[in-house]
Amino acid sequence: MNRLVASIKNLNLTAFFITLILPLFLLIPVHYFVQPSMFLAERFFPGTWWIEITALTIYSVWLGQIMAKTGNIGNVRIKYWLFFSFIFFGQFILGLTVNDNFLMSGELHLPIPALIIASPIYRGEGFFMPILLLSTLAIIGPGWCSHLCYIGAWDNWAARKMKRPRKTFSRKQTLILRYLILAFVIIAAALMNYFGASVSVMFISALAFGIIGVFLMLFFSRKLGYMMHCTTYCPTGSLVTLLGKLYPLRVKIDQNSCTACNICSTECRYDALTPMDVKSGSAGWNCTLCGDCLSSCHESSISFSFFGLKKNGWVIYISIIVALHAVFLALARL
Repeated sequence: MNRLVASIKNLNLTAFFITLILPLFLLIPVHYFVQPSMFLAERFFPGTWWIEITALTIYSVWLGQIMAKTGNIGNVRIKYWLFFSFIFFGQFILGLTVNDNFLMSGELHLPIPALIIASPIYRGEGFFMPILLLSTLAIIGPGWCSHLCYIGAWDNWAARKMKRPRKTFSRKQTLILRYLILAFVIIAAALMNYFGASVSVMFISALAFGIIGVFLMLFFSRKLGYMMHCTTYCPTGSLVTLLGKLYPLRVKIDQNSCTACNICSTECRYDALTPMDVKSGSAGWNCTLCGDCLSSCHESSISFSFFGLKKNGWVIYISIIVALHAVFLALARL
């Protein structure tokens, strides 16, 4: 009994209520308004949708408490991020080899983030994924790239093989290159649509684009220690970062307590906290609000300002992230 009382007292109530209510608020309407059912439990065992939602909500509350209190955000984040990616690709493989009920639509789509942008332009229809992406951005901003992207988890894992990140391009060069790639993908998809390129051509082009991305992770992110694929190559990441500037959350560095030790710079794998950024008191352009810098700062000089509120800013934000992570485990399938 005493342990139960102690556990209740140790609850972060802000995280508890957000991670409890938000998954229920988003998942229950999906059951009633979307047919055929998007829940795997309901597809294979009719009438069990509520068990899946309950399990995901409990998981959301549990993970929310961990993320609200952990002193090593990056270590926990990469674990649940990889877990989501494993579930995503696991369902993809099962959908191809075992039963197409594991696929959300029952149709094959290449799991390449660039296709979120390119595919609707090429087809002139099928805007569900861009709408889903924009809706997610409205809720969590650029955090999609560092918490929910099914590919980004592997780039982060690869980059962490090096203890200290090393740069090959300046930030200006990186920005120019990444937005040139975004423009290239958009123009290429539009030209394929205009000239009536076959689905086979689009498929081969997308597959080649994805393979190059994997190559960048394995041979550059691993050797350089920062996320080359996500910060330079991924066109969806470029769009997310750009639109993410509209999101009302900012990383702030208190210049009165910051000692300029730059440990946060070595922890950041997005090249968003260079010594110049630290000196300026805010994160750079590539920041995806991953939160790794928070637990790396020994002086607690870094904070998340959410709608201008510094107190509980991180807890509110990561609770929303965790709740969406649980929702994505149920719904984010190909």
